[in-house]
Amino acid sequence: MAGIHIHPHDILDEGVTQIKDLIGEMTDIKYIFPQMNTIFERNPYPIGVLPHNPKHKFVQGKGEMHVILPSYEGEAIDQKRNAGLTSGADPLMILKKETEETDVQIIPWANILNGDFTGTAIQNNLVVDDQGKAVEKWLCPNAPDVIDFWEKVFTDTYQRYGYTTYMIDRIRYPDWAGEKVDPRGLLTCFCPHCEKKMSEEKLNINEIKEKLAEIRALLKDKQFDHAVDILTQDQSLKDWHRFRQNSVSAFIANLTERMKQVDNRFAFLLDLWPPAYSWILGQDYSQLTKYASSLKHFPYHKLGGGADVQGMIDYFADGLDESESAFKAFNRLFDLYDDLSYSQFKKEGFPIRFVAEQNKLVRKKSQPDTHIFSGIQMWNIEPGKLVEAVKAADESEADELIYYCYGWADRELFHAIGQYRRGDNS
Repeated sequence: MAGIHIHPHDILDEGVTQIKDLIGEMTDIKYIFPQMNTIFERNPYPIGVLPHNPKHKFVQGKGEMHVILPSYEGEAIDQKRNAGLTSGADPLMILKKETEETDVQIIPWANILNGDFTGTAIQNNLVVDDQGKAVEKWLCPNAPDVIDFWEKVFTDTYQRYGYTTYMIDRIRYPDWAGEKVDPRGLLTCFCPHCEKKMSEEKLNINEIKEKLAEIRALLKDKQFDHAVDILTQDQSLKDWHRFRQNSVSAFIANLTERMKQVDNRFAFLLDLWPPAYSWILGQDYSQLTKYASSLKHFPYHKLGGGADVQGMIDYFADGLDESESAFKAFNRLFDLYDDLSYSQFKKEGFPIRFVAEQNKLVRKKSQPDTHIFSGIQMWNIEPGKLVEAVKAADESEADELIYYCYGWADRELFHAIGQYRRGDNS
């Protein structure tokens, strides 16, 4: 069986009847993951139109909350609420009421550390880069008020909507994309809370910053291979990446413990980056799956594993030769495909075997009996290629699939999945 992501505008613009009709064509949908709060992502990403939305050609995510919660005015952290949210236009409640008589399970989907956050102590909770500059709209897992905020959000969501299982996303340090490509997000976090913990654990903060400054200079000078050598071989950076992974894992452990005290039925399904990249963003499958028995990752082979690979390469490289050199270094850093050219990648993405390879790694790195969902790219893809990815995931070590995402998918893609599931080759 499978699940599918949907966004608030899908529910409000199209209505649940159309949603049920389209996903009904697929025949395999058991779970719907409605987004509680948006990120700064164009829908669809990066270009195109919403193919069956009657009101909008595209929707720009603004990092806002789309569930009805009590006011947190005067609290350390809050998140901006969508201005159109009312009791009569409450997407999660609409979905809940209109699916109660179905077999579909609703699992709300929350973006934890990335959004348009406000509050009296917001500056004290932001991620900070190696040069002391705050990375706006990203909360640090070591900051003092973040878990308190999310405990309130989940408790109040539970009281209004009744759900005890949630998918949690953006549980990491920043990557290099977002509203715009900005790789400095990878050079975090050096906020006072992280630096205090690093000092307590005897990490040499000055040495780490010096190495990161050296990498900055090498990338500016187009010495991509040398930068990768330092990233993969320097012990101080290895220790720093382990610190980041431990920080994210401790955050998830503490949030899980807090919510179990509210109601012992509380459970989280983790939305993680594929293993190829997860380590550099602070995600350790082995640790994280001690606190959550289910996860989804997104081995979207056509999109380079969900990462904005082209954005990264084009940020640093000028011209074909530099692009190929940068791409080769990128593949070496993440232990990927040294026989794949950048021009090939731009046309076709990674080889289809990326799906099976990443799912095998997830199984190997996770705790025994972890339930693994393999993310499936369901936009900007031809029906035959979509079915090819589904087959690859079905035959991999994943347990089930999750499609991303409902509102971006052409109608023919819903039909293609249904045909495949029914064994209809006509």
